[in-house]
Amino acid sequence: MSNYKPIPLGEYLFRRIKSLGISHILGCPGDFNLTLLDHIYNVEGLRWIGCCNELNGAYAADGYSRVRDLPGVLVTTYGVGELSAMNGVAGAYAEHAGFIHIVGNTARQLQQNKIMIHHTLEANPDHGVYRGMSGPIRSTSAFLDDEATMASEIDRVLFTAIKTRLPVYLFIPTDVVETPLNATRLDTPLDLNLSTKPDTESMIVERVLEALEKSKKPCILGDVLAKRHAVTKQTRKLIDLAGYPAFSTVLGKGLVDETSPLFGGMYNGSMSFPGIKEAVENNSDLVLNIGPHLTSSNTGGFSRQIPEDKLIALHPHYCSVLGERFEGIHFVPVLEAIVQAFEKDAQKYRKQNTVTRYQNPIIDNCTSGHLKQSYIWQRIGRFTKPNDIVFVEVGTSQFGMPDATLASNVQYETQIFWSSIGYTVGATLGALVAARENEHKGRVILVVGDGSLQMSVQEISSYIRNGFTPTIFLINNDGYTIEREIHGPEQQYNDICTSWDHMKMLQFFGGRQKGFKSRSVEARSVEELETILTDEEFIKSDCIQVCEIYLDKFDVPWILRGQVDAHKARLKAAGEQQKKTWESLALAGTFV
Repeated sequence: MSNYKPIPLGEYLFRRIKSLGISHILGCPGDFNLTLLDHIYNVEGLRWIGCCNELNGAYAADGYSRVRDLPGVLVTTYGVGELSAMNGVAGAYAEHAGFIHIVGNTARQLQQNKIMIHHTLEANPDHGVYRGMSGPIRSTSAFLDDEATMASEIDRVLFTAIKTRLPVYLFIPTDVVETPLNATRLDTPLDLNLSTKPDTESMIVERVLEALEKSKKPCILGDVLAKRHAVTKQTRKLIDLAGYPAFSTVLGKGLVDETSPLFGGMYNGSMSFPGIKEAVENNSDLVLNIGPHLTSSNTGGFSRQIPEDKLIALHPHYCSVLGERFEGIHFVPVLEAIVQAFEKDAQKYRKQNTVTRYQNPIIDNCTSGHLKQSYIWQRIGRFTKPNDIVFVEVGTSQFGMPDATLASNVQYETQIFWSSIGYTVGATLGALVAARENEHKGRVILVVGDGSLQMSVQEISSYIRNGFTPTIFLINNDGYTIEREIHGPEQQYNDICTSWDHMKMLQFFGGRQKGFKSRSVEARSVEELETILTDEEFIKSDCIQVCEIYLDKFDVPWILRGQVDAHKARLKAAGEQQKKTWESLALAGTFV
C-alpha cells in the first residue's frame, strides 16, 4: 500500500492519546510494561509521571479526569499492578470519573501455553483471569492480540472513554508492542460526536423547551454528572441565560457558581439548610435536573422528593421529560441544543419572578477558643479564592465542607459516593498534573483527615518530586471519626497511630531539599487558625504547605450526624418489620 507508514503499536497508542489533548501518563513501571513505556519518550510533548503505587496511580488518574475534562491515563503491569489499582478503578466507575487503564500483559505464547510465570496464580494458569476480574468496573476493553484490528481497537476504546466517562482497559502483551501499525490513521482525528439519534434528541429538546416555556417557577438543579461529562460551562451558561434559581447537590457542589445571584443553595433532601428543600420540591413547578446521580449521600439519605411529573432529567444513559423516559440518549447533545435555543431567544423562556440570592447561615461565629467542626468548614470556604481547585477527603471533611460557601469558579471535588478512605491524596496528584496542563492560575487545595492520610501519604512525595505546591489542610482528630459516629465510638479498631509528626512530614518527603521551599503550621484554637488563614504568605500558597488543624475525635458535622441517624432509623424500621413478619409466621404455624 502506497499510503502505509509503519509505526510501532506502542508509539501509535501514545500518539493517539496525545492527539486527544492529554500530555501526561501516570503509573508504575513493571517488567510487562517497560518496553511499552519506552514509547512515551518518542511522542513530543508527552511526559511520564511515576506514582508510588498503583492504587494511588488510579486515584491520580481519576483526579486528573475530573479537572482536565479528559480521561486520565494509567499504565500498570500484569497481575500485581492491575489488581492493586482495581479499587481506584471501581471508584472512578462509580463516580463517572473514568480513565484509560493500560495493562502490560504476558506474551501471547506464554498465555497460550499456560506458562506458570511470575504474577500468575497456579500451575497451568489462565493468564486472562485478571481481565475477567475487572469486567464489572469498566465500560469496555480490548486485548490487543490481532494485528488486523489493533489500531481500530485502540481507537474504539479511547472513544468509549470519552463518551462514557467510565474506565476502559487496554491489555497489551509484551510481544505486540513493536507490531507495525499504519500511522496514516493518525491523520484522521477520532470522531467524538456523542449524538446517536438526532431525531429523538431534537424531539426531546422541543419537549424540554415547551415545558420550560409553560412553567411559571422553574429551577435548575445541577448535579455531578454534568461536571463529569465536561459540560460545566454549558450548564453555567444556561443558568445565566435562563435566570432561573439554580441549585447544586453535594457531589455537584461548585457546578453552580456559589457567588452567582442565581444560586439558590445546595439541595440535599432533608439534609439541606432551611428553606432549600421547600424551594426545590414545593415552590418550583418544574425542575431541570442536569446530570443526576441519585446515591444515598447525594440525596440526603434518599430524602429527595421531586415528583416525576415536574422533573426533567438529563443523564448520560437517558433523558426523561415529565415522566416520559428515553433510554440510550446521551444528554450532552441535548443540553447543547437547549443552550443554543436560549442563546437564540432567551426571553421566550425567561420568567419574571425575582431570584433571591441564597446565603448559607453562619453555623458558628466564635472568635476564640478550641476549634470545632461547626467553625472550620465555613472558615476554609472563606479562605478559597476565585479559580481554586479543592479536593475534599472521605470522612468528616466531605460532610463538613458542604456548609462552606466557595469563591467564584472554584472546582470542588470529593468522592462521597464510592468513599474510599485515602482517595484524595492520590487524586490531588492527578489534579495538580491536570492543572499544569491547563496552565491553571488558581491554587490547588487538599482537605484530608489524619486517618485517611495514613492510607496514601507517600504520594505527597510525588507532589514535591514534580515541583507542585498545593495547600494541605490536615484534620487531626485522632483516628476514624466518621467510623466512630457510625459505630464503635470507643472501639480500638477506630484508632490510628497518633504519634506521627506532621510538622516534619514535608521535610521527610523531600521538602527540605535545597531550593525547594515548604511550610508547615498547626492550629489548636480559633485564634491560631485565624492567624494562619490571614497570613499573606500562606494565602499566596507559593510553596507546598500543610496546616494541621486539631479537633476533638467525637466532634462531627451536622450533616453526617443527620445522615447517620436517618440510616439507623431505616435499619430500625426494617428490623421491626422483619420481627413482625417472623412473629406472624410463627403464629400461623409456619415454623415448628
